[in-house]
Amino acid sequence: MNRGRAFLTILVATMATVVTYYLNHDLGYGAVIANGFVGVLAGLALPGDLAGAAYTASFVGMSATTVIPSFTLSILAGIVAGIVIVATAPVYAGLGGKGGTTAATSVLITRGIIRTLGL
Repeated sequence: MNRGRAFLTILVATMATVVTYYLNHDLGYGAVIANGFVGVLAGLALPGDLAGAAYTASFVGMSATTVIPSFTLSILAGIVAGIVIVATAPVYAGLGGKGGTTAATSVLITRGIIRTLGL
């Protein structure tokens, strides 16, 4: 993946995480509806690889406020998700469960950062 595409993937992942988090917590639609909305919108508006990245990252935005406690930290989580998506792009390509595993890994890394920095 070239640098421009990697940056775009991280940007899309961040946006998807933040929008899902906002719909889920700030507007009160809940995790499933927020994820579904972002997933459908990404699927209609973005090319396949970016739509997949957005959908994967929207799983991160489904996190409870006890896991990702603020909108600001959802931005960090989105950036982490984008980096993990870029870093793992060639790994297990086409196998089921990669999106959820990638999202879970991203949330765990974000939680580690939050705890380490005392945020």
